[in-house]
Amino acid sequence: MRKILTFALSVLAICSLKAQYMTHSIEHEFHKVGVFNPQWETEHTLNPKKYEHITAYFREELAKIIFSAVKEKRVKIYDERKRELNLDSVEKKIIDFEKQYSGKILGKDTLWEYIAPFVGAFQFEEFVNYTYQDLALEKKVKAYCPYMVRYRAFTGESNDSVQMPLFWIFPQESQDTARIFHIPDTIISVHPLRYPNQMPFCTSLFELVKQNKIKAFKPEGGEFATLKQIEDLFVIKNEYVYFDEQTQQESIKTAFSDLMPEDIIAIRIGEGWEINPASLEIYKQVYYYLPLYQYDAERFGQLGLRIYYKNYRL
Repeated sequence: MRKILTFALSVLAICSLKAQYMTHSIEHEFHKVGVFNPQWETEHTLNPKKYEHITAYFREELAKIIFSAVKEKRVKIYDERKRELNLDSVEKKIIDFEKQYSGKILGKDTLWEYIAPFVGAFQFEEFVNYTYQDLALEKKVKAYCPYMVRYRAFTGESNDSVQMPLFWIFPQESQDTARIFHIPDTIISVHPLRYPNQMPFCTSLFELVKQNKIKAFKPEGGEFATLKQIEDLFVIKNEYVYFDEQTQQESIKTAFSDLMPEDIIAIRIGEGWEINPASLEIYKQVYYYLPLYQYDAERFGQLGLRIYYKNYRL
């Protein structure tokens, strides 16, 4: 009997350990990532590592690697419904787009080289997984679509642009990794989380952070002085104007409410990219992420903490 009990306890311990290291999935839809910040490129007034941005040289080289394979027909290209496209139809679409929005007439011999600097966004279909033990995020890109972006005007508050998806690529895995092209910039994007699919991840995040089982940092990367500072992040303070009918006076009141896992609607991710010229696979390494919560009907706020990938620190 004692042997049976010991065996049962051992099995439970092994199962518990495996559960900690088991990979879980965060389900999400397709999402677009901007890789061109016009204000930085023209005025150099913003730190590109804090925004959706890839420095001009690396952004253009990324586009040229993709375009070279497309021109040479080393890869098949598709539309959003995964219907195969021919190269002539894509080139015609680009020529028409450029003529309409810039007035320039492009020739097929210089078309791809000309548009490389104007690849300003990518749409991805990818899998995002995490482990319960440390909530480290890992990504696997299934497909992607480069976008041609033309800015007509931009200010600090808004950008007026026109965008056109070029084609979708569904790269096949390759063992040839001798010529990986690495992009040194940190690319930042916002990934939406859908209720109730995000609940296991967000519930684990609240539990592990509050119990100090994973290391949390301030949004800019600094350390918290006490656990109380972290706990206070999970309480939302809202000020409102209170009108006292008896005194006919207005005063500012503060309302407190607990932040719940279901309030987390997105995560802002800082990541690094690489591309394999042989297969056109894009590899992503998540450096850190910041949870975002629903502030009101129209806005979201930053939870106030940053989770790094394992031991990674900028």
